[in-house]
Amino acid sequence: MRVLSSLVCLGLACLAAPVSAQPTPPVSVTGGQISGSDNGEVRTWFGVPFAAPPVGDLRWKAPQPVVPWQGVKAVTAFSPACRQTVPWISNPQSEDCLYLNIWAPEKAEKLPVIVWIHGGGYFGGTGAQPLYDGTRLTKKGVIVVTINYRLGVFGFLATPELTAESPDHASGNQGILDQIAALQWVKANIAAFGGDPDRVTLMGESAGANSVAVLIASPAAKGLFQRAIAESGNYSVPLDASENARADHKTAEAEGQAFLKAQGAATIADLRHMDADILIRQKWSPRVIVDGQVLREDMTTTYRHHRQNDVPILVGWNADEGKDLAPEILGTGDFTAASHEALVAKLLGHAPSDALLAAYPGRTDAQAHAAINQLTTDWWGWRMWYWTSLQVKNGQSKPYLYYFVHSPTEPATPCGYGCQAGHGAEIQYVFDQLDKDPRPWSAEDRQLADQLATYWTNFAKTGDSNSANLPEWKAFDGSDASVFRIGTDEEVKRRGKLPDFRRFGTP
Repeated sequence: MRVLSSLVCLGLACLAAPVSAQPTPPVSVTGGQISGSDNGEVRTWFGVPFAAPPVGDLRWKAPQPVVPWQGVKAVTAFSPACRQTVPWISNPQSEDCLYLNIWAPEKAEKLPVIVWIHGGGYFGGTGAQPLYDGTRLTKKGVIVVTINYRLGVFGFLATPELTAESPDHASGNQGILDQIAALQWVKANIAAFGGDPDRVTLMGESAGANSVAVLIASPAAKGLFQRAIAESGNYSVPLDASENARADHKTAEAEGQAFLKAQGAATIADLRHMDADILIRQKWSPRVIVDGQVLREDMTTTYRHHRQNDVPILVGWNADEGKDLAPEILGTGDFTAASHEALVAKLLGHAPSDALLAAYPGRTDAQAHAAINQLTTDWWGWRMWYWTSLQVKNGQSKPYLYYFVHSPTEPATPCGYGCQAGHGAEIQYVFDQLDKDPRPWSAEDRQLADQLATYWTNFAKTGDSNSANLPEWKAFDGSDASVFRIGTDEEVKRRGKLPDFRRFGTP
């Protein structure tokens, strides 16, 4: 296929505002009645609670049931984002953030539902980012839901005390439990908005895509979705046994206990009484762990024994991921010949072979910089290829795998994160929201946005991306030829060759 990526709009200046519209008729949902907005083409409900505010004594607990309200609650404005410190989310923030947003076409009836999980490394992001506006996708015959979930230390803290107080004897994956609670809300309520609770597609990018991978493997999410889309993110499927250490719950509990003591707290109750502004500024690296509830074992083992929620999956990665991700993953942008071998080892988690260093050489500073960028891209793509290959070998549902090689129209001003075919570059096309970024988009860009929105919504409807008006996208069968290249004919010819993934191992 020759289809066609874009800058991810991340700041307050891009924050979508609800369109002036008439109120919708009241809808009964868990907790009470709500009324959203109707502009004559699409109906929206923004800031719908799907769990109780996780504040006070509920900080770090699993999400609790929605607090009921009286009368009709107006849900016409986005809720605050969950607490975070990233510079690209400047809109209001609060620990009281467990809300979701819904876009539905007029007169929706039994439509498939896409539930979007935002990225941001588990430390940033919100379901209200403007690129996630579901308006254009609803015109393809789907309902779109975006969600918030707890981030950073509020969403991914494990301690022995938290584990002991949990009815499930688990702690550390509170943010993932929030996602499950949102899916449970969708299952129970989406029919009232014209959605089909038995045709739910999970979709996410980066940490959101990693969340999708986790939820596919999670017994706690069984039956809550029927298909899954993951864009550029799957770092919880271990490529080898050495990667299991970062998901170990005892290690996570020890780190959490050290964090508690570093704040001068004796118990988790002490930590719950501390100001969020103090906690959010402390160094914390959020990650998903094998807690016995969300995950019972490492995800590669889950797939090899066919214990995953076996649903059709659509996954892929972009051709310039490394230019955005390498500095973030490695904690430095200083890629020199002197540091090259050490940085390669840090990325891979083990000493590189001579053959791998020969494939990604760093004899000069310029060569080392280019090699680290390319290796990061290929290693990131390997994670997606590896996961999809496990599904081919040990699953029954069809997987679709893409490689996004398109470079978008250049903006009038210098372009930073997410440029070229960078990390997150496909999002604006998938949501068909090019106009959120005021650059001189070409006709090819706009055609690509329409095509990708169609492929993705086709998949949400049937588990198959294809339709008569699009070039064929074959299901992935493990071969290079079955990887779907997204770009112009010239881009695919120039950039469509896949790396030799055998350098990294076999699934």
